[in-house]
Amino acid sequence: MQDWFLHLPGLELDQPFWLLLLPFFAVAIWLRAWLDRHGKTPALLFPGLERLREQGFAAGAAVRTLPQWLRWAALVLCVLAMAGPRLVLRQTEAEVTGIDVMLALDISESMLQKDFAGKSRLDASREVARRFVLRRSNDRIGLVVFRGKAYTQCPLTVDHEVLAMLLDHLSPRVIQDEGTAIGSAILIAVNRLKASSSPHRVIILVTDGENNTGEVGPSTAAALALQGGVRIYVVNAGFRTLKDQLDFSGESSAHAAMDEESLKSIARSTGGGYYRVEDPSSLDNALGSIGTLEKKRLSAPVTERRSGLFFFLLPATAMLLLEVALSSGRLLRIP
Repeated sequence: MQDWFLHLPGLELDQPFWLLLLPFFAVAIWLRAWLDRHGKTPALLFPGLERLREQGFAAGAAVRTLPQWLRWAALVLCVLAMAGPRLVLRQTEAEVTGIDVMLALDISESMLQKDFAGKSRLDASREVARRFVLRRSNDRIGLVVFRGKAYTQCPLTVDHEVLAMLLDHLSPRVIQDEGTAIGSAILIAVNRLKASSSPHRVIILVTDGENNTGEVGPSTAAALALQGGVRIYVVNAGFRTLKDQLDFSGESSAHAAMDEESLKSIARSTGGGYYRVEDPSSLDNALGSIGTLEKKRLSAPVTERRSGLFFFLLPATAMLLLEVALSSGRLLRIP
């Protein structure tokens, strides 16, 4: 909740002493109204006013007092403008500069396992990853997909709409090789992040199996990530299966096994984190937690941006011009 309040812009006054004029305006308005009620306002009497009223030239009480209310409102807005109101937006370094993130998403056949109301692990991962991408407006995000081999589906980009579209159309058919090449996926993601100029680089690895193919082992790839200053967060998407199990005749039984210690070691060795999720909602929470952790790493110092609010002068000028026009025309006071 505190992080949410930190994102709200604040309001400050550069010269608040100008607001001391407002009580005097209130007294002046009350005094003018009191004088009008008691007939003590200085005026010149003209003969024939009753005839003008009978001809329909008299305005109603509300309309008759409109010019003076416009005048007072314009004066109040001028005082507010002179007080120097400014919006203050507080941002952490992470929010200002953003973080470079490579998503490494497992699209192996076991990710088609249906868990919870017929939704597959891949479908749940795509939906959660899509929401994650669209929430990170200041980050550059890329996508690596892997099965028996791994390749870059999308390089680092700030065009999150395009990346979300690629996630929507992702399927295991884009790679024909069987198995799960976790090490290769990490290595490709690390190579993509090497070209990044950002000091804050992260890999989010989403998989439901253990590494059983590829030319590079996960530990070797994790060591290269550590050398490059890249943190790896591992999300084990092997949801607890309730129904609709599939027969993976094309996959080895070892692929479906969960080697949690190996996955934990990948995350631990790079200073990242490991998340074992049980359902799509906990997967969503895991990615949200990763985003929060990365922001907290860069939570200091907090920078402030100020922008002056000068728009009070525009309506004040418009009100004064309208008041002059009305007072010189239809609402000319006699007396």
